[in-house]
Amino acid sequence: MASRKITMSQAAFIGLGNIIGAGIFVLAGTTIHLAGPGALVAFVVTAVLATTVALNSAELSSKIVTHGGLYSFVKTSMGDALGFLVGWLRAISYAIAAAAVALGFAAYLLSLLGIAGTELLIPLSIVLLAAVALVDYAGLKLVAVIEQYLVFLTAGGLVLFIVISLLYGSWTPSRFTPVFPLGAGSIVAAAALAFFAYSGFNTIATLTPEVEDGPRNVPRAILIALSVSTVLYLLVVSGMLALMPWQAYGITADPLSNALTYAHAPAFVTATIAVVALIATVTVTLSLTIAGSRTLLQMSEDGMLPRWIGGLRGDSPRRSVLLMALAGIGSLFLGNLAYIALASNFGVIFSYALTGLAVVILRRRRVPGVFASPLYPWVQVASILLSIVVMAALGEQALYFGSLFLLTGIVAYALLVEARRQHTLNAPAPAREP
Repeated sequence: MASRKITMSQAAFIGLGNIIGAGIFVLAGTTIHLAGPGALVAFVVTAVLATTVALNSAELSSKIVTHGGLYSFVKTSMGDALGFLVGWLRAISYAIAAAAVALGFAAYLLSLLGIAGTELLIPLSIVLLAAVALVDYAGLKLVAVIEQYLVFLTAGGLVLFIVISLLYGSWTPSRFTPVFPLGAGSIVAAAALAFFAYSGFNTIATLTPEVEDGPRNVPRAILIALSVSTVLYLLVVSGMLALMPWQAYGITADPLSNALTYAHAPAFVTATIAVVALIATVTVTLSLTIAGSRTLLQMSEDGMLPRWIGGLRGDSPRRSVLLMALAGIGSLFLGNLAYIALASNFGVIFSYALTGLAVVILRRRRVPGVFASPLYPWVQVASILLSIVVMAALGEQALYFGSLFLLTGIVAYALLVEARRQHTLNAPAPAREP
């Protein structure tokens, strides 16, 4: 009987599907708009933060083998209360992010088809979320195969963009200077935005039980995915600056296409990049659904959520998958999804800040693992401090909604504790021995 588990390379492809997805196709232009040529510095800063968190996650995933990812890492090292809050925030973040990316898919598709109007955005987004749920419902093996092909297409599209930028770009000092035209402070805001183009690597950590020799191979998959995406990102942003002056970038959904058009690149290249961007939104939505459903599965198995939510069948937590799809569809109707999506990132950074502390705690407890983060404890300190800086740069709106999500999580945990207490009180007393 064939193994249901996926290989290390397949796990890396799933992570890459979340990283080199919609973020680079959408956010890179806004990052250049915020920081000019300093966007390259912002992506380097972000890569450093992502690397510290990746090293933490790699060590933690080799010591704590569960579907829960960051939720399980925090729960095991710091207790149920904080673990529940991280799981709560992560689940919300996955659902809202999936909705936001699905809307991006709909916008790209309508643009590619030359259809004007916004009335089809939500219906098309619902179709994508439902289709992605069906694929994940069928099993992780199928997801891994699909992601592998889609990631090759996405990476190939980015490589094509880089090659075209070498041929059609203006690689002169004026395109890359001054490095900080809007001040050094703009780098922080740009880095906060750029970070979310990297954050998908932790999807891999939720797959540890489903990867062959997970404790050993998941850390490798995380570091491979992050290394490949970092190189691609820096080359793509360099190519964007060479193709079009930084002053011409604004807040648009298709900055790569704009840059190619400005440089008079062949029309087929611009069309190809648009199709690749469409594929990228599919890979990200699929990866987000996977990560969210596995988090809900683990919380259910831990008694943090009702047991029926898990519903693991074969290699798919089917009920969790359906719940994530419904949550994503519901998020489409929240109103200004841009603000809510930014606020959902509060939960992402909040949980990342705790990974460094979790590593320190487990080291002190001497919990064994097959991977150990280098430069301990400096990597962990850096991950905490950089996470705090990025969180502060999210803006008042994001911090307001993030705090609201955190407060609702505290209330939900209090209700859970009370339900457990009532269950204990109402449980029949054990029979006495005669």
